[in-house]
Amino acid sequence: MPDLLLFNPWWENPGSIELDRYVSAYEQSLIRWQPDVLNEFDLNQDAVYTLRGPRQVGKTTLIKLIIRNLLKSGVSPRAIFYYSCDLIPGAQETFQLVRQYQEFSQPLSFKRRYVFLDEVSLVRDWQLAVKQAIDLGWDQSTTFLLTGSSAVDIKRGAERLPGRRGRTIFPDKVLLPMSFADFVEKCSDLSVSIAKTSFQDLLELPEEIEKLKSQTDVFLPKLSSLLTNFLAVGGFPLAVEQFLRAGSLSEDVLETYLTVIRSDFEKMKKSRILLRQVLIRILSISGTPASWQSLARPIDTPSYKTVREYTELLADSFLMAVLYFLEKNKKLANPNKGKKFYFSDPLILNLAAREAGLPMLRGEAKAVEAAVGIHLIRKFEKRIFEGLGNIEKVFYWRSTKGKEIDFVALHEDTFFPVEVKFQSSIMRSDYSTMKRTFGRGILVTKDMFFRDNQILGIPAPVFLLLMDQ
Repeated sequence: MPDLLLFNPWWENPGSIELDRYVSAYEQSLIRWQPDVLNEFDLNQDAVYTLRGPRQVGKTTLIKLIIRNLLKSGVSPRAIFYYSCDLIPGAQETFQLVRQYQEFSQPLSFKRRYVFLDEVSLVRDWQLAVKQAIDLGWDQSTTFLLTGSSAVDIKRGAERLPGRRGRTIFPDKVLLPMSFADFVEKCSDLSVSIAKTSFQDLLELPEEIEKLKSQTDVFLPKLSSLLTNFLAVGGFPLAVEQFLRAGSLSEDVLETYLTVIRSDFEKMKKSRILLRQVLIRILSISGTPASWQSLARPIDTPSYKTVREYTELLADSFLMAVLYFLEKNKKLANPNKGKKFYFSDPLILNLAAREAGLPMLRGEAKAVEAAVGIHLIRKFEKRIFEGLGNIEKVFYWRSTKGKEIDFVALHEDTFFPVEVKFQSSIMRSDYSTMKRTFGRGILVTKDMFFRDNQILGIPAPVFLLLMDQ
């Protein structure tokens, strides 16, 4: 079993996990980021978990940290099986892989086994292999954790495993780049303590906004500086690490992320040239409602359906979000009206600018709007594991006269409008549409707190911190 030993050196020497390149890089890192999802897996029950998220976000590192924790807790090394699926072509090979481990481990009578299949979404029909293994009873006293960067592949695969996911209620997890709150924690010594509060209380209780201001006002200059850095760097661990070490992002780090995105599209037999045009086009209209046809108009393709396919692939890969128009009376999205497109992390936005030959962070206000939208999705969207192309809890709204509200979040049957005005001077006209249409809402400003009945002004960095509560 030389191939399996190559991926599982702890079978022979449990201490070898410390020499693993991902664990070693983690230990040498300045950030040592442990996302909350690390603690969301119950590894003591029979289950088939999936972990989704964009490439280079740290999924493999997270798995290796879980393996290290298992070894440190006394789990038998040979009860832990890891394999990277990058080079596995199909379901048959995946089944044979699991079968090989099953035949190896069965006589050893472990109390529980742990099977980690990394980047399984790259494998065609992977779910058939897992289904076969489960039907043969190989899931007994076994916890599976399958990772991938494609929400479509993993979602379809998981749906083809009815009744075979175990008893866990939420088996599908997501790992996204660092939020602004994570960035503040890892990139500064700032300790901002914000009392937990809901949007409802903020809007209805006058003392809540005063409390929030008193807790954050003194830190606002530093938070604003950190926000500028966040908009330039984003939340991908490698980029944050580079920023902390060098104060900026090097060309090789930027090229690494671009290469990963390009290569994933090329594996799906998509054009690199067309991908570049789609990224540039989305950058140019970010935050502006557009139909699929108008999105495709300046792109070199005979059909808008091709551009739609590329855009949806970006959303399914957690690189971009698609927001729909809110039908206010129905509390539902209207897919027939224009869509708004936002890159899911500032780094992706800046990579698109780089592809367009434009200065990165050329429009801070637009970058703030995108960050606000993505943080709202992270807070309110319940099915984010299905990708960022079918958001059901965050919308935009626009009147027949063209008056627009950037975002409307739906939580427990209640609307929470949010308008971004990243400017120091605020007038009532900046929030009149929100006040007239919903009677309340939050205006995300550059540096102003204010209250006008149930309209609140909250500086952008403070608002983004609130989203992480």
